[in-house]
Amino acid sequence: MTDLTTGSKIQKFFEQTVISRIENWQKQLCDGDLHGFESELSAQLSALHDQVCEVVLPAAAEQVYEGLASVAKAAGCRKITKRLMQVRLSTGSHAEVCSPYVKVPAPGYNQKRHLLSGHWNLIGSASPALYDKVGFCAALCPSYDTGHELLTKFGVQLGLSSVREISNRLAQACHAAGEAELSIQSDESLAGKRVVIALDGGRTRTREYNGKYTEEGYGQYDTAWREPKLFVIDTLDEEGRLDRRTLPIYGCRFDQRHLFSLLGSYLSRLAIKEAKSVQLLGDGAPWIWNNVPALLKSLGVSEDKIIETLDAYHGTEYVHKIVEMMNSRVSEKEKTSLLKRFLNWFWDGQAGKIAQYCRKIFKYSNELADRYMAYLEKHENRMQYADCKEHNLMCGSGIVESGVRRIINLRFKNTSAFWDAQTVEKLYFLRAAVLSKRWDIVIQNLAR
Repeated sequence: MTDLTTGSKIQKFFEQTVISRIENWQKQLCDGDLHGFESELSAQLSALHDQVCEVVLPAAAEQVYEGLASVAKAAGCRKITKRLMQVRLSTGSHAEVCSPYVKVPAPGYNQKRHLLSGHWNLIGSASPALYDKVGFCAALCPSYDTGHELLTKFGVQLGLSSVREISNRLAQACHAAGEAELSIQSDESLAGKRVVIALDGGRTRTREYNGKYTEEGYGQYDTAWREPKLFVIDTLDEEGRLDRRTLPIYGCRFDQRHLFSLLGSYLSRLAIKEAKSVQLLGDGAPWIWNNVPALLKSLGVSEDKIIETLDAYHGTEYVHKIVEMMNSRVSEKEKTSLLKRFLNWFWDGQAGKIAQYCRKIFKYSNELADRYMAYLEKHENRMQYADCKEHNLMCGSGIVESGVRRIINLRFKNTSAFWDAQTVEKLYFLRAAVLSKRWDIVIQNLAR
Protein backbone atom coordinates (compact mmCIF):
# COMPACT_ATOMS: atom_id res chain seq x y z
CA MET A 1 0.00 0.00 0.00
CA THR A 2 1.47 3.37 -1.03
CA ASP A 3 1.74 6.32 1.33
CA LEU A 4 -0.71 8.20 -0.91
CA THR A 5 -3.34 5.46 -0.59
CA THR A 6 -2.77 5.28 3.17
CA GLY A 7 -3.15 9.03 3.55
CA SER A 8 -6.26 9.08 1.35
CA LYS A 9 -8.01 6.48 3.48
CA ILE A 10 -7.27 8.35 6.68
CA GLN A 11 -8.30 11.68 5.14
CA LYS A 12 -11.59 10.24 3.92
CA PHE A 13 -12.37 8.75 7.33
CA PHE A 14 -11.53 12.06 9.05
CA GLU A 15 -13.84 13.98 6.73
CA GLN A 16 -16.68 11.52 7.36
CA THR A 17 -16.35 11.34 11.13
CA VAL A 18 -15.08 14.77 12.13
CA ILE A 19 -15.43 17.41 9.40
CA SER A 20 -19.00 16.39 8.59
CA ARG A 21 -19.99 16.68 12.25
CA ILE A 22 -18.71 20.20 12.92
CA GLU A 23 -22.02 21.94 12.12
CA ASN A 24 -23.98 19.61 14.43
CA TRP A 25 -21.41 20.10 17.19
CA GLN A 26 -21.73 23.85 16.92
CA LYS A 27 -25.49 23.49 17.32
CA GLN A 28 -24.95 21.31 20.40
CA LEU A 29 -22.75 23.99 21.92
CA CYS A 30 -25.23 26.74 21.12
CA ASP A 31 -27.85 24.66 22.95
CA GLY A 32 -25.55 24.46 25.98
CA ASP A 33 -24.62 20.77 25.57
CA LEU A 34 -20.85 20.97 26.09
CA HIS A 35 -20.80 17.54 27.75
CA GLY A 36 -22.48 15.89 24.78
CA PHE A 37 -20.11 17.63 22.37
CA GLU A 38 -16.98 16.55 24.23
CA SER A 39 -18.23 12.99 24.69
CA GLU A 40 -19.00 12.57 20.98
CA LEU A 41 -15.74 14.23 19.93
CA SER A 42 -13.78 11.91 22.21
CA ALA A 43 -15.56 8.87 20.71
CA GLN A 44 -14.85 10.04 17.16
CA LEU A 45 -11.18 10.69 17.94
CA SER A 46 -10.92 7.15 19.37
CA ALA A 47 -12.46 5.83 16.17
CA LEU A 48 -9.97 7.92 14.17
CA HIS A 49 -7.12 6.48 16.26
CA ASP A 50 -8.27 2.95 15.42
CA GLN A 51 -8.68 3.78 11.73
CA VAL A 52 -5.18 5.27 11.51
CA CYS A 53 -3.72 2.19 13.20
CA GLU A 54 -5.68 -0.21 10.98
CA VAL A 55 -4.24 1.53 7.90
CA VAL A 56 -0.72 2.46 9.02
CA LEU A 57 0.28 -0.67 10.98
CA PRO A 58 -0.19 -3.15 8.09
CA ALA A 59 1.60 -0.77 5.71
CA ALA A 60 4.54 -0.44 8.10
CA ALA A 61 4.56 -4.22 8.67
CA GLU A 62 5.05 -4.76 4.94
CA GLN A 63 7.97 -2.33 4.86
CA VAL A 64 9.91 -4.00 7.69
CA TYR A 65 9.04 -7.60 6.76
CA GLU A 66 12.17 -8.43 4.76
CA GLY A 67 14.52 -6.69 7.17
CA LEU A 68 13.19 -8.57 10.21
CA ALA A 69 13.23 -11.87 8.33
CA SER A 70 16.83 -11.32 7.23
CA VAL A 71 17.98 -10.67 10.79
CA ALA A 72 16.30 -13.86 11.99
CA LYS A 73 17.85 -15.90 9.18
CA ALA A 74 21.28 -14.45 9.96
CA ALA A 75 20.79 -15.67 13.53
CA GLY A 76 20.30 -19.22 12.25
CA CYS A 77 16.50 -19.41 12.17
CA ARG A 78 14.92 -21.34 9.29
CA LYS A 79 11.52 -21.36 7.63
CA ILE A 80 10.44 -17.76 8.15
CA THR A 81 6.77 -17.66 7.14
CA LYS A 82 4.17 -14.93 6.92
CA ARG A 83 1.40 -15.12 9.52
CA LEU A 84 -1.46 -12.87 10.54
CA MET A 85 -1.04 -11.31 13.94
CA GLN A 86 -3.39 -9.15 15.98
CA VAL A 87 -2.20 -6.02 17.77
CA ARG A 88 -4.44 -4.82 20.56
CA LEU A 89 -4.46 -1.03 20.52
CA SER A 90 -4.69 1.50 23.34
CA THR A 91 -8.48 1.75 22.85
CA GLY A 92 -8.90 -2.01 23.30
CA SER A 93 -9.59 -2.57 19.58
CA HIS A 94 -7.55 -4.87 17.33
CA ALA A 95 -5.52 -4.22 14.19
CA GLU A 96 -4.45 -7.16 12.03
CA VAL A 97 -1.01 -7.26 10.42
CA CYS A 98 1.19 -9.76 8.60
CA SER A 99 4.27 -10.63 10.64
CA PRO A 100 7.33 -12.72 9.75
CA TYR A 101 7.08 -15.83 11.92
CA VAL A 102 9.98 -18.05 12.95
CA LYS A 103 8.74 -21.57 12.30
CA VAL A 104 12.07 -23.29 13.04
CA PRO A 105 14.11 -21.25 15.56
CA ALA A 106 17.88 -21.51 15.86
CA PRO A 107 19.37 -23.38 18.85
CA GLY A 108 19.28 -21.09 21.89
CA TYR A 109 16.86 -18.67 20.21
CA ASN A 110 14.88 -16.95 22.99
CA GLN A 111 13.16 -14.11 21.15
CA LYS A 112 9.51 -13.90 20.18
CA ARG A 113 8.53 -16.09 17.25
CA HIS A 114 6.33 -13.33 15.79
CA LEU A 115 9.13 -10.93 14.86
CA LEU A 116 6.86 -7.89 14.74
CA SER A 117 5.85 -8.58 18.33
CA GLY A 118 9.44 -8.07 19.43
CA HIS A 119 10.03 -5.20 17.02
CA TRP A 120 7.06 -3.25 18.43
CA ASN A 121 7.59 -4.40 22.03
CA LEU A 122 4.19 -6.02 22.39
CA ILE A 123 3.32 -7.92 25.56
CA GLY A 124 1.05 -10.73 24.43
CA SER A 125 -0.85 -8.85 21.76
CA ALA A 126 -1.07 -5.60 23.78
CA SER A 127 0.62 -2.49 22.45
CA PRO A 128 2.84 -0.40 24.76
CA ALA A 129 0.15 2.30 25.02
CA LEU A 130 -2.41 -0.33 26.06
CA TYR A 131 -0.34 -2.07 28.71
CA ASP A 132 0.72 1.36 29.94
CA LYS A 133 -2.92 2.30 30.61
CA VAL A 134 -4.05 -1.10 31.87
CA GLY A 135 -1.09 -1.66 34.18
CA PHE A 136 -1.33 1.84 35.63
CA CYS A 137 -5.06 1.60 36.39
CA ALA A 138 -4.85 -1.96 37.73
CA ALA A 139 -1.96 -1.03 40.04
CA LEU A 140 -3.42 2.30 41.17
CA CYS A 141 -6.93 1.09 41.94
CA PRO A 142 -7.79 -1.12 44.95
CA SER A 143 -8.88 -4.02 42.72
CA TYR A 144 -8.90 -5.25 39.13
CA ASP A 145 -12.64 -4.58 39.00
CA THR A 146 -12.21 -0.90 39.92
CA GLY A 147 -9.33 -0.61 37.45
CA HIS A 148 -11.58 -2.09 34.76
CA GLU A 149 -14.30 0.48 35.54
CA LEU A 150 -11.76 3.31 35.29
CA LEU A 151 -10.50 2.08 31.92
CA THR A 152 -14.05 1.74 30.59
CA LYS A 153 -14.87 5.25 31.80
CA PHE A 154 -12.03 6.66 29.71
CA GLY A 155 -12.74 4.72 26.54
CA VAL A 156 -10.64 1.53 26.78
CA GLN A 157 -12.90 -1.34 25.82
CA LEU A 158 -11.63 -4.49 27.54
CA GLY A 159 -13.10 -7.33 29.53
CA LEU A 160 -12.18 -7.75 33.20
CA SER A 161 -10.26 -10.94 32.44
CA SER A 162 -8.19 -9.07 29.83
CA VAL A 163 -7.31 -6.38 32.38
CA ARG A 164 -6.09 -9.07 34.76
CA GLU A 165 -4.19 -10.95 32.05
CA ILE A 166 -2.45 -7.87 30.61
CA SER A 167 -1.48 -6.69 34.11
CA ASN A 168 0.01 -10.06 35.00
CA ARG A 169 1.88 -10.29 31.69
CA LEU A 170 3.25 -6.78 32.20
CA ALA A 171 4.39 -7.64 35.72
CA GLN A 172 6.11 -10.76 34.40
CA ALA A 173 7.82 -8.79 31.62
CA CYS A 174 9.10 -6.22 34.14
CA HIS A 175 10.41 -8.98 36.38
CA ALA A 176 12.21 -10.62 33.46
CA ALA A 177 13.72 -7.32 32.31
CA GLY A 178 14.93 -6.46 35.83
CA GLU A 179 13.31 -3.96 38.17
CA ALA A 180 16.47 -1.92 38.73
CA GLU A 181 17.11 -1.72 34.99
CA LEU A 182 13.61 -0.36 34.36
CA SER A 183 13.16 2.01 37.31
CA ILE A 184 16.33 4.08 37.10
CA GLN A 185 17.06 6.85 34.61
CA SER A 186 20.40 6.69 32.81
CA ASP A 187 21.83 9.78 34.56
CA GLU A 188 20.45 9.01 38.02
CA SER A 189 22.90 8.75 40.93
CA LEU A 190 23.10 9.00 44.72
CA ALA A 191 26.60 10.49 44.61
CA GLY A 192 27.01 13.35 47.09
CA LYS A 193 23.50 12.88 48.55
CA ARG A 194 22.25 12.16 52.05
CA VAL A 195 20.59 8.79 51.53
CA VAL A 196 17.96 7.11 53.70
CA ILE A 197 17.24 3.39 53.44
CA ALA A 198 14.32 2.05 55.49
CA LEU A 199 12.97 -1.50 55.71
CA ASP A 200 9.88 -3.16 57.18
CA GLY A 201 7.54 -6.10 56.63
CA GLY A 202 3.89 -6.25 55.58
CA ARG A 203 1.21 -8.94 55.28
CA THR A 204 -0.35 -10.65 52.29
CA ARG A 205 -2.61 -13.69 52.25
CA THR A 206 -1.38 -16.24 49.73
CA ARG A 207 -3.02 -19.14 47.93
CA GLU A 208 -1.41 -22.56 47.57
CA TYR A 209 -3.33 -25.50 46.14
CA ASN A 210 -3.15 -28.57 48.38
CA GLY A 211 -4.28 -31.27 45.94
CA LYS A 212 -7.76 -31.62 47.45
CA TYR A 213 -11.04 -30.97 45.60
CA THR A 214 -14.55 -29.91 46.53
CA GLU A 215 -17.60 -32.00 45.67
CA GLU A 216 -18.08 -29.73 42.64
CA GLY A 217 -14.57 -30.56 41.42
CA TYR A 218 -12.89 -27.24 42.29
CA GLY A 219 -9.34 -27.36 43.60
CA GLN A 220 -8.90 -26.44 47.26
CA TYR A 221 -6.08 -24.30 48.55
CA ASP A 222 -4.46 -23.18 51.79
CA THR A 223 -4.47 -19.45 52.58
CA ALA A 224 -1.43 -18.77 54.73
CA TRP A 225 -0.42 -15.24 55.67
CA ARG A 226 3.07 -14.36 54.49
CA GLU A 227 5.31 -11.37 55.19
CA PRO A 228 6.55 -9.48 52.14
CA LYS A 229 9.55 -7.37 53.10
CA LEU A 230 9.79 -3.89 51.62
CA PHE A 231 12.57 -1.33 51.37
CA VAL A 232 12.54 2.31 50.34
CA ILE A 233 15.52 4.34 49.13
CA ASP A 234 15.14 8.11 49.43
CA THR A 235 17.23 11.23 50.05
CA LEU A 236 17.21 14.09 52.55
CA ASP A 237 18.00 17.74 51.95
CA GLU A 238 20.28 19.65 54.31
CA GLU A 239 17.29 20.65 56.47
CA GLY A 240 16.37 17.02 57.07
CA ARG A 241 13.29 16.98 54.84
CA LEU A 242 12.73 14.48 52.06
CA ASP A 243 14.33 15.90 48.92
CA ARG A 244 11.46 16.20 46.45
CA ARG A 245 13.90 16.54 43.55
CA THR A 246 14.62 12.82 43.96
CA LEU A 247 12.00 10.13 43.41
CA PRO A 248 11.87 7.33 45.98
CA ILE A 249 12.54 3.71 45.04
CA TYR A 250 10.59 0.78 46.53
CA GLY A 251 11.41 -2.91 46.35
CA CYS A 252 9.48 -5.85 47.76
CA ARG A 253 10.19 -9.58 48.10
CA PHE A 254 9.08 -12.47 50.30
CA ASP A 255 12.52 -14.04 50.49
CA GLN A 256 15.19 -12.08 52.40
CA ARG A 257 17.97 -13.13 50.03
CA HIS A 258 16.02 -11.93 47.03
CA LEU A 259 15.20 -8.66 48.79
CA PHE A 260 18.86 -7.92 49.58
CA SER A 261 19.89 -8.92 46.06
CA LEU A 262 17.37 -6.43 44.65
CA LEU A 263 18.44 -3.73 47.11
CA GLY A 264 22.08 -4.31 46.18
CA SER A 265 21.24 -4.07 42.49
CA TYR A 266 19.62 -0.65 42.96
CA LEU A 267 22.36 0.70 45.22
CA SER A 268 25.15 -0.49 42.97
CA ARG A 269 23.60 1.17 39.91
CA LEU A 270 23.05 4.39 41.85
CA ALA A 271 26.69 4.61 43.01
CA ILE A 272 25.85 4.32 46.71
CA LYS A 273 29.55 4.26 47.65
CA GLU A 274 29.76 7.90 46.54
CA ALA A 275 26.87 9.03 48.78
CA LYS A 276 27.56 11.70 51.39
CA SER A 277 25.95 9.59 54.13
CA VAL A 278 23.63 6.58 54.40
CA GLN A 279 21.10 6.40 57.23
CA LEU A 280 19.57 2.98 57.82
CA LEU A 281 16.14 2.93 59.49
CA GLY A 282 14.08 0.04 60.83
CA ASP A 283 12.44 -1.56 63.84
CA GLY A 284 14.17 -4.13 66.04
CA ALA A 285 13.94 -6.98 63.50
CA PRO A 286 17.32 -8.80 63.43
CA TRP A 287 17.06 -9.51 59.68
CA ILE A 288 17.58 -5.79 59.02
CA TRP A 289 20.57 -5.12 61.26
CA ASN A 290 22.28 -8.45 60.58
CA ASN A 291 22.31 -7.94 56.81
CA VAL A 292 21.99 -4.38 55.50
CA PRO A 293 25.12 -2.79 57.08
CA ALA A 294 27.20 -5.68 55.70
CA LEU A 295 25.59 -5.20 52.28
CA LEU A 296 26.44 -1.49 52.29
CA LYS A 297 30.07 -2.20 53.19
CA SER A 298 30.30 -4.82 50.44
CA LEU A 299 29.20 -2.11 47.97
CA GLY A 300 32.04 0.15 49.04
CA VAL A 301 30.26 2.37 51.58
CA SER A 302 32.76 3.28 54.30
CA GLU A 303 31.68 2.48 57.85
CA ASP A 304 31.88 6.10 58.98
CA LYS A 305 29.16 7.05 56.46
CA ILE A 306 26.62 4.51 57.81
CA ILE A 307 24.21 5.72 60.51
CA GLU A 308 22.01 3.01 62.05
CA THR A 309 18.79 4.34 63.61
CA LEU A 310 16.06 2.37 65.35
CA ASP A 311 12.57 3.73 64.74
CA ALA A 312 11.88 5.98 67.74
CA TYR A 313 8.24 4.93 68.02
CA HIS A 314 9.24 1.29 68.54
CA GLY A 315 11.80 2.36 71.12
CA THR A 316 9.37 4.49 73.15
CA GLU A 317 6.91 1.59 73.12
CA TYR A 318 9.40 -0.46 75.11
CA VAL A 319 9.94 2.41 77.56
CA HIS A 320 6.18 2.73 78.17
CA LYS A 321 5.73 -1.04 78.52
CA ILE A 322 8.50 -1.45 81.07
CA VAL A 323 7.05 1.32 83.24
CA GLU A 324 3.50 -0.06 82.96
CA MET A 325 4.55 -3.51 84.21
CA MET A 326 6.24 -2.24 87.38
CA ASN A 327 4.61 -3.81 90.43
CA SER A 328 2.25 -2.20 92.89
CA ARG A 329 5.10 -1.04 95.14
CA VAL A 330 5.61 1.73 92.54
CA SER A 331 2.68 4.16 92.72
CA GLU A 332 1.00 5.66 89.67
CA LYS A 333 2.49 9.03 90.54
CA GLU A 334 5.97 7.51 90.71
CA LYS A 335 5.38 5.74 87.39
CA THR A 336 4.43 9.04 85.75
CA SER A 337 7.56 10.67 87.13
CA LEU A 338 9.76 7.74 86.04
CA LEU A 339 8.27 7.68 82.55
CA LYS A 340 9.02 11.38 82.10
CA ARG A 341 12.60 10.86 83.30
CA PHE A 342 13.08 7.75 81.12
CA LEU A 343 11.83 9.51 78.00
CA ASN A 344 14.25 12.38 78.60
CA TRP A 345 17.08 9.85 78.82
CA PHE A 346 15.71 8.05 75.78
CA TRP A 347 15.77 11.16 73.56
CA ASP A 348 19.22 12.04 74.89
CA GLY A 349 20.53 8.68 73.62
CA GLN A 350 20.85 7.03 77.05
CA ALA A 351 18.60 3.98 76.59
CA GLY A 352 21.14 1.83 78.45
CA LYS A 353 20.78 4.06 81.50
CA ILE A 354 17.03 3.29 81.53
CA ALA A 355 17.78 -0.44 81.58
CA GLN A 356 20.30 -0.09 84.42
CA TYR A 357 17.81 1.88 86.53
CA CYS A 358 15.05 -0.66 85.88
CA ARG A 359 17.24 -3.57 86.98
CA LYS A 360 17.25 -2.04 90.45
CA ILE A 361 13.44 -1.93 90.44
CA PHE A 362 12.93 -5.44 89.06
CA LYS A 363 14.90 -7.21 91.78
CA TYR A 364 13.43 -10.60 90.97
CA SER A 365 13.58 -12.35 87.61
CA ASN A 366 10.93 -11.22 85.15
CA GLU A 367 11.33 -12.70 81.70
CA LEU A 368 9.37 -10.00 79.89
CA ALA A 369 11.04 -7.12 81.74
CA ASP A 370 14.44 -8.70 81.08
CA ARG A 371 13.63 -8.81 77.38
CA TYR A 372 12.64 -5.14 77.33
CA MET A 373 15.76 -4.08 79.20
CA ALA A 374 17.98 -6.18 76.93
CA TYR A 375 16.31 -4.56 73.90
CA LEU A 376 17.15 -1.06 75.16
CA GLU A 377 20.75 -2.03 75.89
CA LYS A 378 21.23 -3.85 72.60
CA HIS A 379 20.00 -0.95 70.46
CA GLU A 380 21.41 1.95 72.49
CA ASN A 381 23.86 2.85 69.72
CA ARG A 382 20.89 3.01 67.29
CA MET A 383 18.93 5.33 69.59
CA GLN A 384 21.12 8.41 69.33
CA TYR A 385 18.19 10.71 68.55
CA ALA A 386 19.86 13.84 69.91
CA ASP A 387 22.63 13.36 67.31
CA CYS A 388 20.01 12.70 64.61
CA LYS A 389 18.24 15.96 65.41
CA GLU A 390 21.51 17.86 65.51
CA HIS A 391 22.50 16.59 62.05
CA ASN A 392 18.97 16.85 60.56
CA LEU A 393 18.50 13.10 60.20
CA MET A 394 15.35 11.03 60.63
CA CYS A 395 14.32 9.56 63.98
CA GLY A 396 11.44 7.43 62.68
CA SER A 397 10.82 4.92 59.91
CA GLY A 398 7.52 6.43 58.77
CA ILE A 399 8.60 6.49 55.13
CA VAL A 400 8.70 2.68 54.94
CA GLU A 401 5.63 2.14 57.16
CA SER A 402 3.73 4.43 54.80
CA GLY A 403 5.12 2.41 51.88
CA VAL A 404 3.94 -0.87 53.39
CA ARG A 405 0.47 0.55 53.90
CA ARG A 406 0.12 2.12 50.45
CA ILE A 407 1.91 -0.49 48.33
CA ILE A 408 0.95 -3.72 50.09
CA ASN A 409 -1.98 -3.27 52.45
CA LEU A 410 -4.28 -0.99 50.42
CA ARG A 411 -3.99 -3.14 47.29
CA PHE A 412 -3.02 -6.69 48.25
CA LYS A 413 -4.49 -7.15 51.73
CA ASN A 414 -8.14 -6.94 50.71
CA THR A 415 -10.78 -9.10 52.34
CA SER A 416 -11.03 -12.55 50.69
CA ALA A 417 -8.07 -11.82 48.41
CA PHE A 418 -5.76 -14.85 48.15
CA TRP A 419 -2.75 -14.35 45.91
CA ASP A 420 -0.36 -16.69 44.19
CA ALA A 421 2.93 -15.77 45.87
CA GLN A 422 5.00 -15.59 42.68
CA THR A 423 2.36 -13.50 40.91
CA VAL A 424 1.76 -10.96 43.67
CA GLU A 425 5.50 -10.50 44.22
CA LYS A 426 5.74 -9.20 40.64
CA LEU A 427 2.60 -7.07 41.01
CA TYR A 428 4.14 -5.26 44.00
CA PHE A 429 6.56 -3.71 41.52
CA LEU A 430 3.77 -2.22 39.36
CA ARG A 431 2.12 -0.69 42.42
CA ALA A 432 5.47 0.65 43.67
CA ALA A 433 6.26 2.19 40.27
CA VAL A 434 2.95 4.08 40.28
CA LEU A 435 3.25 5.38 43.85
CA SER A 436 6.89 6.39 43.48
CA LYS A 437 5.99 8.35 40.31
CA ARG A 438 8.43 6.21 38.31
CA TRP A 439 5.76 4.63 36.11
CA ASP A 440 6.60 6.56 32.95
CA ILE A 441 10.31 5.77 33.41
CA VAL A 442 9.49 2.06 33.69
CA ILE A 443 7.24 2.01 30.60
CA GLN A 444 9.68 4.02 28.48
CA ASN A 445 12.57 1.71 29.39
CA LEU A 446 10.45 -1.39 28.83
CA ALA A 447 9.06 -0.19 25.48
CA ARG A 448 12.59 0.38 24.15
